[in-house]
Amino acid sequence: MAAFILIALIAGFGYYVSLRIHPYRRCPVCRDTPGRHWGGIYSYAYRRCRACGGYGRKYRLGAKLFMGASDRPGGSGNS
Repeated sequence: MAAFILIALIAGFGYYVSLRIHPYRRCPVCRDTPGRHWGGIYSYAYRRCRACGGYGRKYRLGAKLFMGASDRPGGSGNS
């Protein structure tokens, strides 16, 4: 049982360090294409992605839960 707890603590600490180093994930809507949402009819036209605000990335779930990250990268979370 002690070995299981030790392994869980090491894995949890590794996950926390991973969140501190790499808090972002690829935006599921624009798929990291510099925050662009391409037009369906006029395929050369684009607008900023609504899901990520044009950043092309979103915070990972753990970064939101454990570190209080806002929904948009670079945001303070107070707005």
